[in-house]
Amino acid sequence: MKKIVTLYKIESIDLLIDYVDGFILGQNGVSTRLTRSFETSEILFAAQKIQSCHRECFILMNRILHDLDANSYETFIKTIDSDAITGYIVGDIGVLSIGKKLGISHKMIYNPETLITNVFDAHFYHSLGIQGVFLAKEITLDDIQVIGQHRPYKIFAYGHGFLNMFYSKRQLIQAYFENKNQNHRYHDQRNLSVVEEKRPEFKYPILEDEGGTHVFRNHVFSSLNYLKPLKDAIDYLVFDTVFHDDAYALGVLKLYHNEITLTDPQVLTIQQKYHEVWDEGFFFKKTVYKPKKVEL
Repeated sequence: MKKIVTLYKIESIDLLIDYVDGFILGQNGVSTRLTRSFETSEILFAAQKIQSCHRECFILMNRILHDLDANSYETFIKTIDSDAITGYIVGDIGVLSIGKKLGISHKMIYNPETLITNVFDAHFYHSLGIQGVFLAKEITLDDIQVIGQHRPYKIFAYGHGFLNMFYSKRQLIQAYFENKNQNHRYHDQRNLSVVEEKRPEFKYPILEDEGGTHVFRNHVFSSLNYLKPLKDAIDYLVFDTVFHDDAYALGVLKLYHNEITLTDPQVLTIQQKYHEVWDEGFFFKKTVYKPKKVEL
């Protein structure tokens, strides 16, 4: 099982190299929910540096695709693609068609966030000739293990970080303040949260960037206690450091490198430093939809 992490600074590659097998980079315009946006020249330089370190480089292209954006997506891929790019993590199935057109379907990794939940899903997308898929964030550890036993290609799964639970391509915070006839000063601010009226004790991080609006779980997901079963079920464990920098990434990656458990004092130190609570996400929570009863 390989570990890949989102990157905040190119200079940090040397700092993190001993603890990861690859890095994820992105750029506003084709990516959203980024730890940091890199210029094209920076991506080209970073990809070559990562390759020289015998590590893998993935490009995040997780924005919802609009028809008018197709040409810019294609141009972006043509500009940066080389043997230094291991794969493209795409969130919209339309981008897979662009990859097919360019003859790089084998580099495409499909991440529809919540859709790939069973063995059938994994096998269906394999028929498209792509490199792999991300499993849904909401499925249980048992489900991951079942899918992993029958995986026909590379399986990716989130291992640590704030899990995004809502994504709209609309600028919802901006729309709220426009409705209130107030100035909007919160675009791309990384310290915002939204609170439910019925559960005021929970604060959910919220981010509005160029790609839209995102709401995250209130706790940080950690798979520290379950690395052994994950090693047998998936090929890539992904560390998403949105809201953080590479110093945070280094501290977390060291824990996973040494396979520390969640109860270790080193974990508490990081949690206290960054004011976070870590939990097991949906590993043991089955998602159940309970429709409201309709009286006729």
